[in-house]
Amino acid sequence: MALSKSIGIQIKGIINLVPKNSEDNQSLELLSEEERSALIKHTGIRYRRVNPNDSIGVKNYFNVGVDKLLNRLKWEKETIDILICVTQTAKVAIPSISCQIHGDLDFESHVLCYDINSGCSGFVYGLHTVSQLLAGLDKPKARAILCCGDISTSLIDSSDRSVRPIFSDAVSIVGIENTNDDSISGYFHLETMGKGQSAIRTELEESGNSFMRLNGIDVFNYSVSHVPTNIQKLVDFSKKSIDEMDAFVFHQANKLINDSITKKAGLESSKVLSSLYEYGNTASASIPLTIGTAWKDLNEKSRWILISGFGVGFSIASAMISFAPEFVASPEEIEF
Repeated sequence: MALSKSIGIQIKGIINLVPKNSEDNQSLELLSEEERSALIKHTGIRYRRVNPNDSIGVKNYFNVGVDKLLNRLKWEKETIDILICVTQTAKVAIPSISCQIHGDLDFESHVLCYDINSGCSGFVYGLHTVSQLLAGLDKPKARAILCCGDISTSLIDSSDRSVRPIFSDAVSIVGIENTNDDSISGYFHLETMGKGQSAIRTELEESGNSFMRLNGIDVFNYSVSHVPTNIQKLVDFSKKSIDEMDAFVFHQANKLINDSITKKAGLESSKVLSSLYEYGNTASASIPLTIGTAWKDLNEKSRWILISGFGVGFSIASAMISFAPEFVASPEEIEF
């Protein structure tokens, strides 16, 4: 068990971006009218965001988001120490997207940059990574930018009935700071079930295209079998009451999976946030994007939330974090 704590690390702001273009599962030509209604009922997904321009990649969305985040937080670029990107849909393998953003936006040379190849659990893994790096820097008020998200539709075979109705394009850009407070700011539980690696994967076709393939039964079984246990061990480790959490935010896999996890973990369903109906499965952006859709109505009593990402790998990452940002932006439509 990879259980750990963070001290004095706080999320200061979150920007969420989605393509303006969307698809409606109620009109999806792959399915009959009856199948469409059943799919929406069981997955909870009606609308999905689709990047309409193949020449535009995830880096383009990250660039816009980083600029917006800096402006909203009034952070100067020279105050940034770390820039990490979590994505699985880079257009090129070399150089890393983080290095490309560094150059595009003219950051200072002292900035630590690299990418993390992670999907559904990527936001929590990225947050954990940034927290540890910030704590290790010999600098007061060290700052980081964490970019998460994918253009998942670039990996989708448009005729695949099991994948196309689920995945959606989105990115989230998160500003994180070491406040130098000596209180615990987060508890993390990171795990990997590598035998489930084939549940979600890409396959190289004879055409030369690489498409995402999904075994829905395996994804359901791994999620429902392992995520509640992961969460319970996290709660035990933290020695905090689950009732202290203001909200529970899961990776937006689908309604059936998330409802099953909620029930098995014994969580209060009214505190479980969802963005599935309007945005679908938005990969590593799904947790911060979901918070953005509910931020105005979120009941902030304890200022602690529990988040859990799970999927590709098969990877699981849960955290209980002290959460009092300056802002969490609602998803903003972007058109290039």
